[in-house]
Amino acid sequence: MKVTSVNIDPAGRCGREKCLVTVCVHLAGLRETMTINVLVPAERDDRDVQECGIARAKDFARQFATFPISAT
Repeated sequence: MKVTSVNIDPAGRCGREKCLVTVCVHLAGLRETMTINVLVPAERDDRDVQECGIARAKDFARQFATFPISAT
């Protein structure tokens, strides 16, 4: 798995204190991608926003991986 892009939508559209981060991941050996959108605190530094977005996306991916299929 490889993160191919991390896009930051500036604060404002999601509220002054939050910004939308879109994390795109290429799955190894497959022609498939995964895109996760997360809201994170709007920090002054884009690098901090990016790192927080990736960490939050990883957490959501773990939760998704353990989500029981019968619950859908």
